[in-house]
Amino acid sequence: MNKQYVKYLYAIVVLHVIMTRALCFAQDKAAKIDAIVSRYAESKDIHGTVLVAEKGTILYSKAFGLANMEWNIPNQIDTKYRIYSMSKQFTALLVMQLVEAGKLDVAKPISEYLPYYRKDVGDRVTVHHLLTHTHGIAEHYERLPAFLVTEPTQELIQKYFSNELDFEPGEKFRYSGLLGYILLGAVIESVTGEPYEKVLQEKILDPAGMKNTTYLDYRKLIKNRAADYTKTDQGFEHRIQAYPVHADGASCIVSTVGDLLLWDQALYSNALITEPYRKEPFTPHVSRYAPYYYGYGWYMADLDIGGKTKKIFYHTGGGACIIFRSVTDGQTVIMLNNLRSDKLYDIGIEILTEIQDTQ
Repeated sequence: MNKQYVKYLYAIVVLHVIMTRALCFAQDKAAKIDAIVSRYAESKDIHGTVLVAEKGTILYSKAFGLANMEWNIPNQIDTKYRIYSMSKQFTALLVMQLVEAGKLDVAKPISEYLPYYRKDVGDRVTVHHLLTHTHGIAEHYERLPAFLVTEPTQELIQKYFSNELDFEPGEKFRYSGLLGYILLGAVIESVTGEPYEKVLQEKILDPAGMKNTTYLDYRKLIKNRAADYTKTDQGFEHRIQAYPVHADGASCIVSTVGDLLLWDQALYSNALITEPYRKEPFTPHVSRYAPYYYGYGWYMADLDIGGKTKKIFYHTGGGACIIFRSVTDGQTVIMLNNLRSDKLYDIGIEILTEIQDTQ
């Protein structure tokens, strides 16, 4: 038999063995993930769509619960959910794109970009303070209407978010649900001269191929979007939350698990922004409480996962959504719900641990 042919057959056999083992490992991981997810789906702590991937390859993707309870319509893989504060990571990257372009400096006070903002506060709070939740501006959300806030950007900022300081900017970390990143949305509009949603579409969504992601306007119809629910002592109800229509860089995005995987993968490349600007959001700028830190739009920590230290980046959204990026080995866990749960962080860590255990 020809030696070259023998080598060819040997290579084929080795490749087959490698591929078979990889498939078995992937199936084993998927089975373990499903056992975890199914358990939490029973308690309705998972009421939406879950995706787990490794180096961009999907290991697991499955939907649970109802997208519309009135019509008994189930959630599906391509169901769109409001991702609430997970939107902040997109705003942070838009800011860094402007820094890369030389149009914005995070060390400058926000009065530089929002001349209509109250000067006594705007001269002391920098863009960096907004990005890191260290701005210290009082957050009087009781002033907001119960639902839609329709004022144009400048009026929106002056009416609801031009508040006094609670503490000296940079003095401490206090998570800002809306105010800080809505001000960043206004800064982006001021610097670019374009509406926030247009900048988001042109600078992130289109380049990343995120065709199933959009800026949320509750007045508009969005195909395949799940209704938001909350559970009370009386049963399930529609979730009603104050929502600014304009310049909302804090909680404005509707997306799918598939599109968020595209986002995750784009962050490993120069597709949206180049180094070192791409690394800045993932730099631990402030400590939440050790070993947890906050960068620009991302929490981060070096955690023991299955006996190995892994660098984890994550962010929650409205108590209903979460994304984990374990960049040590390219693992991603995305959970999008339309029902609140306080267990999503623990579920994500449990899934990451099971993936580690099977390697």
